Amino acid sequence: MDAYQIAQDFLDRQGDATVAGDVEATMGFCDLPCTLETMDRVTVAKTEAEMRAICEGFIHQLRSQQVTHMVRTCQEAVLKNDDTLWATYTTRLVCNGKHLNEPSYGAFVILKLRDGVWKISTMQFAITRDNCVNLTLRDFAAKYETV
Repeated sequence: MDAYQIAQDFLDRQGDATVAGDVEATMGFCDLPCTLETMDRVTVAKTEAEMRAICEGFIHQLRSQQVTHMVRTCQEAVLKNDDTLWATYTTRLVCNGKHLNEPSYGAFVILKLRDGVWKISTMQFAITRDNCVNLTLRDFAAKYETV
């Protein structure tokens, strides 16, 4: 598989697991530490408990919006070396076949190959303040991060 195919396959499988509410499978796509960045904050999940809280929070946000599918489209992907892949993609949230009013958003992801499995090392999101990713990270920060 080339970089684009690896990235698109990863995005499809990770998105499906998340929308299905499978916390364990969703966590399986995440490396530790895992850095998640928005314009509002940089969040680094260093432990399994922190990553679980973020995954559970994001799944909760998706469910509260009644998301039934995430349409993720890889825009560009490049293998930086044998175990590092960089990719940009867009996400559109769907509820029962209809796009949500929330605009699609762009992201940049760094995947690392760990024991033969691609995992998220870093994600940067180009999102609005009320986007479900931003709400998840805000809620996480309020509970887990100390000043």
